[in-house]
Amino acid sequence: MLATALLVLVASEIAVRYGFLQPKQERIEGAPSVIEAAVFSLLALLLAFSYSLAVGRYDTRRAVFIDETNAIGTTYLRAALLDPAATLQMRNDLRKYVGERLDFIRTEDEAPEQADLADDSAKLQNTMWALAMREATRDPRSTTIPLFVSSLNDTIDLSTKERAVLSAHIPDIVMVLLMLLIVATSGMLGAMFARIRQHAVAPRVVYALALAIAIGLVFDLDRPQRGLIRVNLQAMQTLQQSMQR
Repeated sequence: MLATALLVLVASEIAVRYGFLQPKQERIEGAPSVIEAAVFSLLALLLAFSYSLAVGRYDTRRAVFIDETNAIGTTYLRAALLDPAATLQMRNDLRKYVGERLDFIRTEDEAPEQADLADDSAKLQNTMWALAMREATRDPRSTTIPLFVSSLNDTIDLSTKERAVLSAHIPDIVMVLLMLLIVATSGMLGAMFARIRQHAVAPRVVYALALAIAIGLVFDLDRPQRGLIRVNLQAMQTLQQSMQR
């Protein structure tokens, strides 16, 4: 946010200083005004588009997180359908697994430790799947073990989906174009005030802060576990506490 505000202020200040070197002009109506209005409208449109993308991705992350939590909880309950010894081992593995998933989701995207946590989750998935297959082989006519296998399969599939939505962000080209438009509109704003020989520091500061807040909100929503806006992990934390009890 601070970098965006400084960028806007620097761009507008450069435009103001350059404009003061030019002959004084009154507010020009016509083509320049139309171009300025079009560029500012384009910036507003792109900001709205970026915000919509970020909110959509945030909602998707939250929905997938709840689905994964429910799948793990269902798998934990259906583990009772297995042989008692297998039930004990499976539930112990699931307790470890839910902790691994929480650590994975808390970790910032592309952090070095995230890959290690993903590998740990995959190893536990392989262990649990091997146990489920042994139970299914032991009693191939069972009508209850397939229910457990189905919920375990959903748990594994949703972990992959969770990883995908955590790494999905607004395309870089959209953010680059947005920043270019911000620089362009900041320069235009400074030029507009320079033509009538007004520094207009307060309006330019307000404009810089407004854009910084808007951009900061988009970035915050687009990054799952970075910044102030984060997916609430209470559902899985509650599940973990209930499993430990």
